[in-house]
Amino acid sequence: MSERKVWFITRPERDPRFHQEALVALQKATKNFTIKWSANRHAHVAYEQALVDENLKREHISNDGSGGRTWAAMLKTFAYIYTNDEGYLVPTKVGQALLEEKAVYMNTRKQILTLQIPNAYFLEKGFRPKFDDGFQIRPARFIARLTNQAALDYYLTKEEITYFAMTAKKDDELSKVIDKIVHFRRASENEKDRIHQEIAEQYDHRERSDRAARDFLNAHSDVAHTFMLLCEYTEFVEYIRGQSLRVDPSKSKQFNEELDEWDQRYPFNKRYMISLQRMAENNGLDVNSYKATSYGGLSPATNRGKVAQKVEKLLQSYPVPSTLSISELKSVLSKEFPSRDVVNLASEIHQYSYSQLNNDFVEQYLNQNDNLLFEDQTGAIFKAIGFDLEMRPKPNTSDRTEIEILLKFGDLACGLIDAKNYRTDKFPLSATLVSHMVSEYIPNYEGYDGREIQFFGYVTAGNFSGEKNLIKISQKATTHFPTRIIKGVMLSASVLLGFLDYCLEHELSPDKRVDLFLKAVNNSGYKTIEQLLRAVTK
Repeated sequence: MSERKVWFITRPERDPRFHQEALVALQKATKNFTIKWSANRHAHVAYEQALVDENLKREHISNDGSGGRTWAAMLKTFAYIYTNDEGYLVPTKVGQALLEEKAVYMNTRKQILTLQIPNAYFLEKGFRPKFDDGFQIRPARFIARLTNQAALDYYLTKEEITYFAMTAKKDDELSKVIDKIVHFRRASENEKDRIHQEIAEQYDHRERSDRAARDFLNAHSDVAHTFMLLCEYTEFVEYIRGQSLRVDPSKSKQFNEELDEWDQRYPFNKRYMISLQRMAENNGLDVNSYKATSYGGLSPATNRGKVAQKVEKLLQSYPVPSTLSISELKSVLSKEFPSRDVVNLASEIHQYSYSQLNNDFVEQYLNQNDNLLFEDQTGAIFKAIGFDLEMRPKPNTSDRTEIEILLKFGDLACGLIDAKNYRTDKFPLSATLVSHMVSEYIPNYEGYDGREIQFFGYVTAGNFSGEKNLIKISQKATTHFPTRIIKGVMLSASVLLGFLDYCLEHELSPDKRVDLFLKAVNNSGYKTIEQLLRAVTK
């Protein structure tokens, strides 16, 4: 099946005014989300019945609950809920706010304006066909900005949304789409037909036919209508039924400034690279949970955009730039900025109170091919969690074997981390590596800086196996330290990032982050962030 090249949205209900009622019906049907959802057709049918009872759906109940699944998919699309790895639906923070009838309009509006392609639901295994690679767009904001253009006389038709907006893959294609629409409006009828045909043949993921242009419009115009209703709900545009979206020119500047603020407050979210649950939870924060770029007030949409881009490039190797000290920021920024700018920029970034993951770091780290940089970036994450650390410290003995990362915590404790950048194959904790840890790393670093080794661990770029050997290392380590149990942990790079992201989102102090991580050190391997969080929060 070909991949989607055109925007799509699940739309059993086009009007966002009824999202809250649909969520309440789901809560009732699943007995407050305590009934398993995955592969449970009884629950799906029960949700359909609840929707009928609430007058949200016409009185027709499918045999297999397909209608219930479609409505649940809509709620997942807007991150009101997600399916956890045990198959249960979980309301996000914004979903819970709607259930409690808190700021229903503002929270629904926020979910529309933060809707993006891709998101957690669009990346679920069951969503077919998948979107083509390269999508990075917020549809509602894109349409709002597109409508708010003097070059387009501040209006946008459903036809233009269908053919030109919905075929855009990135937010930065706005100017290109404006030019296409201007050209289209000036074209003759024959030329318009040719443009329709070319777009249909290029972008439609369905089977081709001689009626491609007409089929394309029929297939996608209802999605365009749904996006028009969604955008109208945000109040950035007015929807003149049967005609177009419009913006009052007198409000153009105000709307642009407000959209700039939205871009700064809610940048494109790449947590889907970490885990779909973390993506859904973060995208599903309520309107009162302030989230924003890691670069303070340096919004790429401002006239300081070039400066912001340069700062982003310099800081892309740091997971949480705002947690760096003033001196650390100055050291990084001085590579490309004069001293006067360095002082101002460092102060602006450092004083920014909210800390969140750096999107550029996430993408770079999870695709890192350089083994040395992978080790350094793994160390940077542990530092952001709250550990003091040393990279590649010299052992106390004459042995030349060096551990990649030594973590310091407490008064006189430390841990050893071996970072393994295995990308093509999964990392196996083999007998040879067990021997290395037991006979070399642990004894050689005992007493380093006056500290006792309390744990060891492995961070892998991808999947791993052999986690049962962790307990073997613990058992063999007692030959060196019979009065101490030294436990281990294995986790993937995405899980380590997910743990830091969870801590930042819940505003845990560095000491509490370290304590929480140490709870995960129990001779276990964690392949998903959900597994780790269950272990440390139960």
